[in-house]
Amino acid sequence: MPDPRLIQHLRDARRMLVFTGAGVSTASGIPDFRGPGGVWSRRTPVYYDDFMRSEEARIEHWDYKLEGWAAFRAAKPNPIHEAIVDLEQAGKVSAVVTQNIDG
Repeated sequence: MPDPRLIQHLRDARRMLVFTGAGVSTASGIPDFRGPGGVWSRRTPVYYDDFMRSEEARIEHWDYKLEGWAAFRAAKPNPIHEAIVDLEQAGKVSAVVTQNIDG
């Protein structure tokens, strides 16, 4: 149950900046990178220098990207997305800042 003070603060706010992270995506079934069962628990990161130097590294990189697209295609907006949309439609959101790569 959300804190009623937070809800009131959001209602009273004229403008806000929304920060999002992996939790928004994982709530839609998209795996994160660092959490339990995340991408980096199953795969080793491909670093830029390795990517540029090695065809094998590029294949590995694009292979895991392709794996991720299946989750992206199956994902649907969740209540967090809907709440952000509601705030945007109410004219309260100045910007959304995210580290997510799934859009």
